[in-house]
Amino acid sequence: MHTFIRIASVVFVFSGFLWQFNSKYLLASEPGEGLGRPDLAHPLIAESPTPDTELRFEYITINKANADEQIVNPEGEFALSSWASIEVDLPYTFRNPNSGAVSTDHLANTEIALKLAHGLTEDILVGGGLGFGLPTGDDAKGIGSNNEIVIAPFLDFGARSGSFEVITFLGFGVPFNEGDAEARAEKDLELEYNLAFAYWFVPRTRLIVEFDGEAVVIGNDNEGTINVTVGGIGVPLRDWPLEIGGGVSIPLTSDKEFNSRLIFSALYQF
Repeated sequence: MHTFIRIASVVFVFSGFLWQFNSKYLLASEPGEGLGRPDLAHPLIAESPTPDTELRFEYITINKANADEQIVNPEGEFALSSWASIEVDLPYTFRNPNSGAVSTDHLANTEIALKLAHGLTEDILVGGGLGFGLPTGDDAKGIGSNNEIVIAPFLDFGARSGSFEVITFLGFGVPFNEGDAEARAEKDLELEYNLAFAYWFVPRTRLIVEFDGEAVVIGNDNEGTINVTVGGIGVPLRDWPLEIGGGVSIPLTSDKEFNSRLIFSALYQF
């Protein structure tokens, strides 16, 4: 019964969100056919709210209290229209425990998402969508899960003023099929949030300052995390749509998921 209520709640919320998107905007082939929308920067942590057709490669190194992790994450996004796209992430994780135990590696949970966007003006965009976390990980190795399925509705917002851009993201994951009753009872419902600022200080290079974190909204854990990332993204070749970026993250709260995080990314937009 609890599983049915959670599924029904997610479907109801997402259906209401879709209802707000008139079909003529979702199927518009060009921004000019609707209200128009800005083409916003892709932050280092959060997803861009702009539907695009692109390939992105991320290499992330994370120093944790009990292990060091390296994540190789290829991402693909395909724009169905100017206002909708489908994205797939395939994060592969290498985990090296600090205890001296054997290093492990495995594909973490595969993520698939439908992203929608609506331009309020040429400089302001609102959007959201629905993501799915698939159980392609390995519980025994501590990398993702091989049984848990996550349904993750999200909302985002982006605005541009001259050389300055701001992007926000808000979402939560609803887990299903966690395993035994004890595991389900101990599972917290976490809210994920992100606030990113981008500034184009030269025509092909922008500075990124980004805040991300999580907070428990249902569960016994009252603690939350906030991290800050400082980095930059540049376009090395004038006539080639390739972006290269990098940044470093540190936690701002005593409750933390890592000690430090380094991010390198390459994005090619079609």
